[in-house]
Amino acid sequence: MENFPNYAGYGQSPTVCVNHPDRVSYTRCGRCNRTVCGECQTVQDAGIVCPDCYRELTSGSSKGSKAQGSKARGSFLARHWHITYTLILINVVVYGLQQIIPFRWVHNLGMMSGPRVHHGEYYRLITHGFVHSQNDPMHLVWNMIYLFIFGVSLERMMGRWKFLFVYMAATLGAGLSVYIFDYSHGAVGASGGVYGLYGAFFVILLLRRQKDTARLFILLMGIDVVQSLFHPNISHAGHFGGFVGGALATLLIIPFVKKPESSESSEPPQQSPRRWFKGRY
Repeated sequence: MENFPNYAGYGQSPTVCVNHPDRVSYTRCGRCNRTVCGECQTVQDAGIVCPDCYRELTSGSSKGSKAQGSKARGSFLARHWHITYTLILINVVVYGLQQIIPFRWVHNLGMMSGPRVHHGEYYRLITHGFVHSQNDPMHLVWNMIYLFIFGVSLERMMGRWKFLFVYMAATLGAGLSVYIFDYSHGAVGASGGVYGLYGAFFVILLLRRQKDTARLFILLMGIDVVQSLFHPNISHAGHFGGFVGGALATLLIIPFVKKPESSESSEPPQQSPRRWFKGRY
């Protein structure tokens, strides 16, 4: 019998153990941040860890200290470096090149342009997401702030490569939307990809039935859209295409998100969107 309390009146779902979806728990692994129940918890010096992280931490115990040190360094990088940081770094480097190389060469080469895409320069559907306004550094700064806020959290939920797929799908969706709805105008900036993360986050809220949070998110998004209407240089088509692209890509990857193996069995459990969104991250 499931030991869920009655959450029906609150519009929220309880957090459950990643290995036992019928057990409510609010304790998270200090290493991977997933929810674990009392049976799955192992106390280490650094705090509570889940069975998968415990196996990783103890798998090299029989090796020499040099090998352990190398593994520890690799584990630290694997735990703390995110694709989000790489995307931010690429955007910053590209913007630096925009300022160094004269005649707006980088800007003009990478910007979204409907006529140029029509003549075969399809790479612009992606590269526009890494180029920013030449004379407005705050365009870059604000996009990177929102990319960091939403990117790190969503990357932990989805995994590195699925997150990258969602972000690039959103960037492509933004480019296609500009091509279809705003053909004659150019567009640059990572905001299409960022709006794709908004779309991904909104889909997760809906599928997890977190109604109150979803309503608040809609309200904040509505305020952002209204504010953007007073800025004539903002590409609304790009924002719309990014949001839709991120939402659709998130729906697409759900069946491919794997649940960690249970400590009681070596066979991988069956996959389903419902089980993934009941606390597997």
